[in-house]
Amino acid sequence: MPDSPTTSVQRTGALLQQGAASLVLREAFFRVRRFDDFQRRLGLSRSVLARTLKQLVEEGIMQRLRYQTRPDRYEYRLSEAGLELYPVFLAMKAWGDKWLGSDGPQITLRHETCGNVSAPRMTCDVCGRPVTAREMSYEIRVLE
Repeated sequence: MPDSPTTSVQRTGALLQQGAASLVLREAFFRVRRFDDFQRRLGLSRSVLARTLKQLVEEGIMQRLRYQTRPDRYEYRLSEAGLELYPVFLAMKAWGDKWLGSDGPQITLRHETCGNVSAPRMTCDVCGRPVTAREMSYEIRVLE
């Protein structure tokens, strides 16, 4: 039986499993930008955090921008590619909240535009209805 092609789903999953990538991205989605702030909020060692940030920059998920000279200091901002990972984060949050219980801290999301607590969901870009696995099908096209 031939090996299944590695799809974008597997490649995205592998990216999120590198180091502490999912933790760093969670904080970045909520506007944490500086190394010391990531470290304080996450409690990671400097080496693990530095390696994770470096990988995310190399993958094009985050950008490293200097905000001070003498000494040089940098902040890490999500790139467009990184910002587009937010729906993945939302889907993981919703699934974890439902199926993994509440034995840890809960994240409540507030939609800043309307000011309300929100549970965002994925919808079809054509009809606007919520998307579920039972209502979708797929095809794998091998690029040549």
